Amino acid sequence: MSRELPEGWTEAKLGELCRNDNDQVPVIPSTVYSLMGVRWYGNGTHLHAEMEGKKLATSSLNQVKAGQITYNKMWVSKSAFAVVPKEHDGLYATSEYPTFTIKSRTIISEYARYYMKIDEFREKAVQLCRGTTSRARLSPKDFLKLSIAIPPLLEQHRIVEILSSVDEAIASAKLFVEQARKVKKSTVESLLSNGIGHTQFKSTKIGSVPKSWKLKSIKDLCRLTNGNGFRPSDWTDRGLPIIRIQNLNGSRDFNYFSGNPKDKWIVEPGDLLFSWAGVRGVSFGPRLWDGPRGVLNQHIFKVHPHSEVNKFWLYFAMMLVTARIEAKAHGFKASLLHVHKSEITEQMVAVPPQAEQEEIVRHLDAMFETERLSMDYLIRLEAMRAALMPDLLTGRKRVFINKLAAE
Repeated sequence: MSRELPEGWTEAKLGELCRNDNDQVPVIPSTVYSLMGVRWYGNGTHLHAEMEGKKLATSSLNQVKAGQITYNKMWVSKSAFAVVPKEHDGLYATSEYPTFTIKSRTIISEYARYYMKIDEFREKAVQLCRGTTSRARLSPKDFLKLSIAIPPLLEQHRIVEILSSVDEAIASAKLFVEQARKVKKSTVESLLSNGIGHTQFKSTKIGSVPKSWKLKSIKDLCRLTNGNGFRPSDWTDRGLPIIRIQNLNGSRDFNYFSGNPKDKWIVEPGDLLFSWAGVRGVSFGPRLWDGPRGVLNQHIFKVHPHSEVNKFWLYFAMMLVTARIEAKAHGFKASLLHVHKSEITEQMVAVPPQAEQEEIVRHLDAMFETERLSMDYLIRLEAMRAALMPDLLTGRKRVFINKLAAE
């Protein structure tokens, strides 16, 4: 390593710590194999697929054991390294997911799992990848050339204990956010279908709605204008940020436009937008823009509510429209949606009077604030983990070891 190791730490190559488990078993055509994969996102290994041997493009597989180190050859640049958990013991792996058993008593597997996620390790692994940029892979032989900084075992256990506690808090926060979103979704559906305090209802082609509400199409409630198709030649490093689909999901990685924009391209903070091309449940549908003043890219509509329509109520109504469009999607379109304007504007919604629109918004605002606070807490936890990992795993910050308690 180029930097000095902390006192009491050592350095070793993975080849000194592990052995490559290359014990291949022959594939039997009639047998169904549960295949392991390694994600470049999320939490390491997973059940990738279940497939008959006759459909596999290989004549042999590796049977996976809990505690083994593994990685995805194709996604080294995304830190797709993992340690096999107990629940994946006995799965099978193709040669795209090499497996290694730790043979040294100087390192524990969970410490190795965390260490392989830091940028320092990933960057050195990427340097050893071979092949074209899009198909570069890290061979098992080169993987074993990589080095790990190793603290004493007691310190390893303490580091793992700290990082595991943060991971558990993150997992709990994610469950809370997921539950809050489910409650929010059902509440939005209820309030926009049943209103508040109604006792008389009527049947319509979109279901039962309060008797006093009117059925209208989206085109009766607003006007949609499309963004501009900014080309790479239009991009600059100054000017107005170009608002792309990824920016609707929180990314502040902008390209900029320094020319003279048309008024219809301009987006102000708080404007209602609708992404009509995007990933189901992720980037498709309505957004209230919470970023800076900018210009709108193609594949996103700016929504102009009519004077009698509350913008925030319309945002919730368009969430229901999005759910309907997504429910009808199938095949390739089930995940990546790309719809025509009419598929949005012809959608029917039940419209309450403006005063009730505002009352519904007040009810929903409190629920959305709960979700926002939960997301803020989750983001803070993830930022804390991102800062802790390199500090603890390189020894920039040392952990306290109570040796008397350990003994």
